[in-house]
Amino acid sequence: MDVRIVGKPLPPPVLGGRGVLVGLQRGGEVETPRPVEGSSMTFDAALDVVVTQDGVDLRGPWVQGRRGDRFLYLCWGHDDGGGFVMARRAKLMLGVLDPVDLVDARDDALLVGRLSLVDARGGPVCAAVRPPAIRWTLERGLPADASQGPPA
Repeated sequence: MDVRIVGKPLPPPVLGGRGVLVGLQRGGEVETPRPVEGSSMTFDAALDVVVTQDGVDLRGPWVQGRRGDRFLYLCWGHDDGGGFVMARRAKLMLGVLDPVDLVDARDDALLVGRLSLVDARGGPVCAAVRPPAIRWTLERGLPADASQGPPA
């Protein structure tokens, strides 16, 4: 199942004198961290919806955490001249999703998570992010490249 994360509004593009970068973590690496810019940012990933004898599980290289406590990592940091240095992460919690809906929609839906990328203090959002701070929707019949606004 394709997943799209749409973040709006954005934190400041520079914090502590450094340009802020953000990207999704795939396995142990942050995939293509980008500068914070524009009015929104979009991140695309994929997950596998797997039916087992114990129920529905979410898997794949973007999925983090143990069974029953799955999430995606949205990672914040900066470039120190030698590459991305992580400063904080947000756990976009997937366990709040209805497993029956995921199984029914896994072949023809785009899972979209919409959230503010700004925390209560005005910095990049971090910690575990659950509804209502993130709104997950299944958008059926949309191809993965059918953006809800310009990709960032």
